[in-house]
Amino acid sequence: MQQMIGRIEGAIWDVDDTLLNNQSDDGDPINNLHQRSRLVAIHTVARRYGVSCLLSVTAEENYGSFARSPVHTVSGALWVILVEAGLRSGDLSPKDPLLLEILNLKYEEYAKLLASEGKPVMGAVEFVRDLARHCNLEQHNAVASTATLADINVFFHMTGLKDLFPDSRIVHVDNITYPKPHPEAFDKAFLSLNLPESSRARVVAFEDDPRGIASAQEAGLIVCAITTRYSRAHLEGLEIVPDFIADSYNEFREIFGLSSLV
Repeated sequence: MQQMIGRIEGAIWDVDDTLLNNQSDDGDPINNLHQRSRLVAIHTVARRYGVSCLLSVTAEENYGSFARSPVHTVSGALWVILVEAGLRSGDLSPKDPLLLEILNLKYEEYAKLLASEGKPVMGAVEFVRDLARHCNLEQHNAVASTATLADINVFFHMTGLKDLFPDSRIVHVDNITYPKPHPEAFDKAFLSLNLPESSRARVVAFEDDPRGIASAQEAGLIVCAITTRYSRAHLEGLEIVPDFIADSYNEFREIFGLSSLV
């Protein structure tokens, strides 16, 4: 396994499916926490207004909508559903009333599921802590996420990582204008580290999604991808290939020269 070369001065983390395991107990990605909460919200609004085309949205269609969205947000996935149902057309309209109603219901449902079923990706919590100690990054960790600040903090308090991630270093869905693959999220996260511009090439960004990978690379960071949702072959076949790909945090331990966990 190739070793990480040189000094690391900072680390920026995506949260969903990079640190936070959203998968359900049965392991079927169609039933993960985000998919379930999104589908509940869609069907709730469908019943509320008698919209049959939304009530007929299947778990498979709901699951695929996130990948079909050009932007890495829940709003983008829901807009795909509305367009494919014939209820809306054109580019994403973030302030559309129907979209916002579904989105708010989704957030409410997801918060309940996160509190009861959320868990970290195996080895993630220990790796974040050990990397911070090994590379002296205690004051140089940040988040670049399109999740809500509330959900991110629920996860960090749940895992005991909050001391490494003050709110001032968490970039979330409500303080960015352009979602991934635009570089804004990772760029703002880098700026929150208060490092010189010359340090960009010594800051590692951890991601699981191709749009996040593109965002981090355009921000000038070292991109580390984990295969929690996409296979190694898929990530290696991207137009923008991550600098490092790992199937687990134990594999990242080898890359960064940390001792493996048993």
